[in-house]
This record gives sequence, structure tokens and C-alpha cells, in this order.
Amino acid sequence: MTQTAARQTQTPDAEQLASDIHQLEARLLKTDPKQEPTLYRSLYCTISLRQMQLLAKVSQPAASQAH
Repeated sequence: MTQTAARQTQTPDAEQLASDIHQLEARLLKTDPKQEPTLYRSLYCTISLRQMQLLAKVSQPAASQAH
């Protein structure tokens, strides 16, 4: 992999998404789904969304090189 491609996968956006996921997961672990089901579902969905965004962000450089 070239240095340019390596740099593109480590954009601040990707790092920010990874940081968000980590913080949301920590909060999810502290949330009781029986006492706060709406918050728990919201956190879970937000984590899933961030993971998909991160995957898309990291996959873009590799996909563009293949063409």
C-alpha cells in the first residue's frame, strides 16, 4: 500500500468515528435496557450507524484504486 492510501484511511473523520463508537459503546454498557429501553435502543442504533459510516469511509480508497 502506498503512503497516500495509508493516509486516506486514517483521515480525521475516520478517527472521529472510531472515537465516537468507543464512547457510545462505553455508555451503552452503563445503560440498563430494562430501565431505559429507549436510550439503550438509540445508543445501539447510533453505534451501528457509526460503524457503517466508518466502514464506508475506510473502504473508499481501496474501492477507488480497484477501478
